[in-house]
Amino acid sequence: MHFDPADDRSLARRDFLKVGVGFSLALTLAGTVGCSGDTKTPVAGYAFLQPGDVELFSALAPAVVTELGAFDAAQRKTLLEAVLRNVDGTLAAMGQGARQEVRKLLDLLAIGPLRYVLTGVGAWNEAGIDKMQAFLARWRGSRFATLNAGGNVLVKLTSSSFYVLPESWPATGYPGPLDYVFKAVNS
Repeated sequence: MHFDPADDRSLARRDFLKVGVGFSLALTLAGTVGCSGDTKTPVAGYAFLQPGDVELFSALAPAVVTELGAFDAAQRKTLLEAVLRNVDGTLAAMGQGARQEVRKLLDLLAIGPLRYVLTGVGAWNEAGIDKMQAFLARWRGSRFATLNAGGNVLVKLTSSSFYVLPESWPATGYPGPLDYVFKAVNS
């Protein structure tokens, strides 16, 4: 199961366009000064996510989805893997233009020196929840439309990929769909 961006009007095309234009300029500048992310292929078992992307979304998930803290370590690991699969499926299902814009964002965040300047985070796996939340708050509250849109895209991809999981519903207080409605819709 993955989140379908066509079903969420809040993942607006203009957010992807803002991300693309601003981060294209930053990537061009990074290439000019000799900083570049390695071109990589997707991680085995994924259609879109590259190794750095998996690290990013693994660090983002606990910062965005605080309900993950209610699960024991084994359940958290299983849910995080499901979130990553949903993020990957969502990104792979997007149109090519939207995928390219998100790829620019993710490639920019893969460049260590630029990542630190833009986010205040060194290695994703060492950031911790507080640092990740601070980075997201800065970006989402930024006066720069590109950072604002980038933060919104990251949060929406991560949160929606968790909340569509039936396993997440009890932790959020959602009892699930009404049985008779679910049966009627799915029969």
